Amino acid sequence: MNVLEELKQLADSDYKEFNKKIIPTNQEVLGVRMPAMRKLAKQIVKNNPYDFINQDKQNIYEMILMEGLVLSHIDKSFIELLPLTENFLHKVDNWAQVDSTVADYKNIKKEKTEVTPIVKRWLKSKDEFFVRSGLVILLAHYITSDDLSMVFKLSNATIHKGYYVFMANAWLISTCMAKFPIETIEFFKNNKLDDKTHNKAIQKSRESFRVSKENKELLKTLKR
Repeated sequence: MNVLEELKQLADSDYKEFNKKIIPTNQEVLGVRMPAMRKLAKQIVKNNPYDFINQDKQNIYEMILMEGLVLSHIDKSFIELLPLTENFLHKVDNWAQVDSTVADYKNIKKEKTEVTPIVKRWLKSKDEFFVRSGLVILLAHYITSDDLSMVFKLSNATIHKGYYVFMANAWLISTCMAKFPIETIEFFKNNKLDDKTHNKAIQKSRESFRVSKENKELLKTLKR
């Protein structure tokens, strides 16, 4: 299968222009919609996914995104796929290639004990999109009663100043607020987040339909 030719046939010029407006990237954008991307990724996995994974992606947005999608569909442990995943993340230069891939790996939920040290290591990275990847995995899989205190601790400890880290960290805490409002209000009262992240998390919480009107009013009083 010639994946690049398949992607070119699926390209939509209107969607290309839309993507270029919302996804800041230095990569070439073809304009392929996500349902078609995911369908093609499943086809690649059924054949020999590693042939595609090892191909030069020619700095094409959809080719790099497809690499992450293929990895997320392979039924192997996160640990086994880690070297290939980190190689993929080194090619990433935008939020969409992170958010559409790393949280969707088949076996993360079953391997959280093994995945946690990797997330912690990524959160200390100098690479903005490694850090965002760690935060997105926490958001997707760790906002539970058992893991909530760890999530707050890791959020507090995230110091990378990149915009897409800042936004992901605020998104993480606002999701905690939707699921665990009592505990998250206490976090808002006592956290070590910088003011920008703290206030953005409050803003995103107050914009959420899953947060009660009463808690939205309370959060307003906790802004810095």
